[in-house]
Amino acid sequence: MICCDAPVPRRLLTTVLVAIVAGIVAALGVLMAAAPVHAAAKPRGVPTCAPITVEDSSKAAMAVFSGTVTEVEKQPRTDGAPGAIYLQTVTVDLVYRGQISTETVQVQTDRNRAECSLGALAVDTEYMFFVTGTGEPWVALGSSGTRVANDKVVEQVSGLLGQGQPPIQPTPEQAVFTPVDTSEPQSLSRAAAPGAALVLVGLLGLLVVGAVRRRL
Repeated sequence: MICCDAPVPRRLLTTVLVAIVAGIVAALGVLMAAAPVHAAAKPRGVPTCAPITVEDSSKAAMAVFSGTVTEVEKQPRTDGAPGAIYLQTVTVDLVYRGQISTETVQVQTDRNRAECSLGALAVDTEYMFFVTGTGEPWVALGSSGTRVANDKVVEQVSGLLGQGQPPIQPTPEQAVFTPVDTSEPQSLSRAAAPGAALVLVGLLGLLVVGAVRRRL
């Protein structure tokens, strides 16, 4: 029989402590895995919404175009929801769908902590926009699929909607026409008259010179 006052072996104590620490680490891991995705910090201009394919984004969009954000203006919300409205000025590169005929357009996004939203987009960054609305401004919802443009996204959009066109078509070069003389051509006798007159003058000159020499 082991006395209750006997000291606990050091090896057993170490094993117990290691087991406790391992249990705490495992519990923390489970809690972190269960945390919602949107709890992580969102990089500016990158949506934390559920991913949507380029094909689905294209089907739902009224206009699809690529462009670079040049300016962002923060505006207060008027619908009573928390957050803000952002109005982006975008220089359009290529239009894949929609009626866009200006070099710059405005795209509205929002930041709403209660719902999926894009927030403010990053200045000097090129995006592929999938938007709805009338164009005054265009609206990019959090679920629209608007994202930073890269080679893969451009290739997918081009495969679905074509190569895209600039918003303003280049002005075609104007043909330059040279005026052509349409008057009636001169007759052969009129054209040859100046030359014949010079020949006669030359012959008369020779005759005069010959006559002078004979007299001398």
